[in-house]
Amino acid sequence: MQNYQWKSAVIEAEQDKTTIDYRWLSAATTHVGAVREVNEDNQIEKPEIGLWVVADGMGGHSAGDVASGMVVDELSTVRRTGNNEEFIERVIEVLSITNQKLRQLAFQKFDKQAVMGTTVVVLIIHENRFTILWAGDSRVYRYRNHTLQQLTRDHSQVNDMLDSGLLAEDEVEDHPLANVITRAIGASQTLNLDRIDGEIQHGDIFMLCSDGLNKELSDQEISAFFSSGDVDEINKALIHSALVRGAQDNITAISVRVEGTVANDQTIPALSGQTGEESTINGY
Repeated sequence: MQNYQWKSAVIEAEQDKTTIDYRWLSAATTHVGAVREVNEDNQIEKPEIGLWVVADGMGGHSAGDVASGMVVDELSTVRRTGNNEEFIERVIEVLSITNQKLRQLAFQKFDKQAVMGTTVVVLIIHENRFTILWAGDSRVYRYRNHTLQQLTRDHSQVNDMLDSGLLAEDEVEDHPLANVITRAIGASQTLNLDRIDGEIQHGDIFMLCSDGLNKELSDQEISAFFSSGDVDEINKALIHSALVRGAQDNITAISVRVEGTVANDQTIPALSGQTGEESTINGY
């Protein structure tokens, strides 16, 4: 089922100011996969406030489904009050609080060494802007002008090794440490989130997913499903293809399509643009 919401933004075009009404339509799909017995993925789809979230409980750790469920439960209470930056800061604050709650819960239920952790990736859209926050290896892709681009970068051991020159690009995928992530909610005392901000454009399709999807399908294979523009069908096709491949992990996908119309009700063409601006949020 597609959910949608209209928003308006004033965009300056040379001398004129044109009011563009943006609408985003979204759909969310999750599946336990072909091997696991418990689905440790959780998600939020709230187009009415421009908020979408995927959280993937860390496999092999204590109660990953509880961890991802707590993130989703806490973020589900966030309401839009104040301006957009205040809303974003509230989301960051809630993630920080949840990080501490998970650490306390792990200590109470297990021991000092236990970890109840989960990845998180958040997409926020307001007026003509998007913001992405994340920790871990759950991803956001954007399909724009017939090109798929991964906007997030996995917080993983192999990426750290790649950055330091210890691994070559072609060694990453099959490396024995490929599943080790370096950031997560609940994993450490201090939560470090990365952030990207940018402008939305008519025709953009954002897709949030847990790593159960991109472990089974390459970016090129994922890209092939976006041409229809139907967010329901995109999700169904992605999940089905991952299941056909054996789906060793839980799979979650949320697709969000952006549409823009001007005052005369004509749909505006898609425009070229930059990826966005990235920063790191430390100390939460």
